[in-house]
Amino acid sequence: MSFIVGIDKGTTATKAVVFDAGTGKVAGSANRSTHALHPQSGWHEEDMEVTFSRVAECIRAAISNAGLTGDDISGVGVSGHMGGLWALDAEGQPAGHAIAWPDARAGEIVAGWTRDGRMDEIYEISGNAPIPGVPLALLAWMKANEPDRFASLSQIAFAKDYINYRLTGRFVTDESDISFFPCDIRERAYSSRLLEIAGIPEVADKLTDVLPTGSLVGEVTKEAAELTGLKPGTPVVTGAGDAVSAALGAGAVLPGQAVTVIGTSFMNNLTTDRPVMEPAGVGFLFLMPDGAWQKLMANTGGGSLCLDWALRAFDNDRLTAAGEERADYFAAIEAEASAVQPLANGVFSHPYFNTSGMSAPRFIPEARASIFGFDTSTGPAQMVRSVMEGVALSMVDCYGALDGTVDEIRLTGGGARSPLWRKICAAAMNRPLGLLEAEETGALGVAVLAAVATGQHPDLAQGTKAMVRLSDTVEPDPGLAAIYADAYPLFRDLGRDLESLWRKRADILSQQGQRQEKP
Repeated sequence: MSFIVGIDKGTTATKAVVFDAGTGKVAGSANRSTHALHPQSGWHEEDMEVTFSRVAECIRAAISNAGLTGDDISGVGVSGHMGGLWALDAEGQPAGHAIAWPDARAGEIVAGWTRDGRMDEIYEISGNAPIPGVPLALLAWMKANEPDRFASLSQIAFAKDYINYRLTGRFVTDESDISFFPCDIRERAYSSRLLEIAGIPEVADKLTDVLPTGSLVGEVTKEAAELTGLKPGTPVVTGAGDAVSAALGAGAVLPGQAVTVIGTSFMNNLTTDRPVMEPAGVGFLFLMPDGAWQKLMANTGGGSLCLDWALRAFDNDRLTAAGEERADYFAAIEAEASAVQPLANGVFSHPYFNTSGMSAPRFIPEARASIFGFDTSTGPAQMVRSVMEGVALSMVDCYGALDGTVDEIRLTGGGARSPLWRKICAAAMNRPLGLLEAEETGALGVAVLAAVATGQHPDLAQGTKAMVRLSDTVEPDPGLAAIYADAYPLFRDLGRDLESLWRKRADILSQQGQRQEKP
């Protein structure tokens, strides 16, 4: 029996999972928190040495927890959060702290690109409207604000690439991660024109080689073996950026296959055979293996984040009393919400609780959550159900705006553990939703890549067929589907009517802030 280690280097935690290379079954796992640094307001950094040490601990613990040794591991794949800036200096050492994707220091640069029209050309080339935490914006900021550090950069890549570098001694990247540089999405390569638009043409000489996703990077070095418990010479593949690896781990590898993730954010990802540019300026477009693309329509305003807010706001006493062991509490609140009539007695919630606002199906960063139809009968159970329904109706919004055919949808993420929530999502979409057996789809996705690259499956399609399995399928309830079909137009129209009011609210707050800043 052969085993693969899949590593998901996340923004808040790193998870290492040992999978059976033939079946994808989990043999053992471990996780470690990510140590984030915030030297200034809005900044989000990592000490790269600390990050790798925690990844190494995670790998060693996962192998041990599986009851295995490094001799049993036949390959390694690493997934990492996309964007950010992970750079080496001329000596191959970290060029300062890594900057992670939530970092906001380049916000004004991105706003400037929007004001002067450069964003339109960036989107036309890349299929992505950059956020402040992408390398293109961070490098432009660094050139303007930290020129000495900018000049010291020798090689630039991404989070997973630094982990692979420490494992193998080779610093390269793959197609999936350059999507969020961003790159020329049609040519599947870095774009000199984008560097010119950002005013950083000299960066072209600092970019690492780009390999096809899932290619072999190298082998585990003796030094890395001592730190991780892996055997020297163990093959390491490129892995993939987290959005792509999660789709692979869900089995969404063929055009028309989609995966919805009810995580902190709410992501709806469709695999396509062409770069889907519509709706313009909305969502993200990433490169998938085997010449495919992925259109990601993410409600960054919130998925499970919205439910967390509702529980804190309306049921905090019971939530606090439950402590860390909350299984019984969640079962109780789910039963109460299930007993509430559909549409929660007429309460409609728009799920934009996060300060990032709405990112799909329209890009409105000023958007915020709204609760419509609230009255004295509204209690914790009604709010829980309303939030679940609001997220599900935003799923209808996102898939409906896509310029592409959706043949099947698979559902995963922490929120998918809720029988009620997945029932609501299936009814809102009025189509079956496949439930995934594995929860750690990011780690599984890169494990599949490693299993294919080491010859344990002939290709990606066969690898996912063998290693990615559905635990169940949620069929839509016809009566519930009819209720949500009638309710969706009101949800949609309320959101459109609120657009101008969201922006007016932002203007008022901005003016208030300016007044307070004056002496």
